[in-house]
Amino acid sequence: MTGRAEPSLWARLLGGFPPHGVPFLAADPGPDAAGQRHLALVLAYAGEGFLGWQVQPRGRSIQGELEAALTRLCDHPLRLHASGRTDAGVHALGQVASFATSSTLSLERLTRGLRSLLPPGIHPRALGPVPPEFHARYSAQAKTYDYWLWPRAEAGIFLRARLWPLPMALDPQAMAAALARLPGPRDLAALASQGAEVNGSTVREILEARLDVTPEGPWRVRITATGFLRHVVRNLVGLLVRVGRGQLSPEGMLAAIAAGRELRGGSKAPPQGLYLSRVYYQPWPGPAPD
Repeated sequence: MTGRAEPSLWARLLGGFPPHGVPFLAADPGPDAAGQRHLALVLAYAGEGFLGWQVQPRGRSIQGELEAALTRLCDHPLRLHASGRTDAGVHALGQVASFATSSTLSLERLTRGLRSLLPPGIHPRALGPVPPEFHARYSAQAKTYDYWLWPRAEAGIFLRARLWPLPMALDPQAMAAALARLPGPRDLAALASQGAEVNGSTVREILEARLDVTPEGPWRVRITATGFLRHVVRNLVGLLVRVGRGQLSPEGMLAAIAAGRELRGGSKAPPQGLYLSRVYYQPWPGPAPD
């Protein structure tokens, strides 16, 4: 389907974040029998300047910055578990991370401390107690990724950190027709990059696939699924752009995905247009109005 993307990308960048589905407890129950408090963070971050979510031997990562700040605040080393890893240059509006701590600092002081210690590119949206069995990754039931691109962006040099500027026109009807065929169980092996870590099946349930078009503005490709493999959304958007340019038919795109082999030909979209928008910890309720 196609439609007008609201709220706009600009509203998102100003803090008009999508809702989150983290099952925070109404009150902090304090430490468990082992002396641990179980907490979760909802995060927004700008991916440029970081090597992605995961701690790396060299260079800055989102996880590394957060763990360093929390270790200082909580006065002991700790490990964050994210809903999923984002790559270098990829952004998040609603990343979720869970952790355990023996610190007795109040949630308010932890939040203030994080906002003081973290670099400007990382924003803690919410911090709260969760049930002991909650795990940011393994408790997740679905995720939504948004990819923003801007056709006919002749001078895209000012946009490259936040979306994919394209100098050419694209056919939104062809792109929407290709996306409309995606929902359902799909083997994503062909869209995953070589070397992607996969435990078990590569089949995921695509719950939503749509294109939102803003006249004379950025377009949004929204994909919601029960799970993703590495680079799936970026490879998919790369194929969609080929469809929009008339280089590939919607049927040809589906055939390429169904072939089950890694796609070749440099069709991967750049990372800066990709945003982890929302993680669901209850069954997906259906398309969101945003």
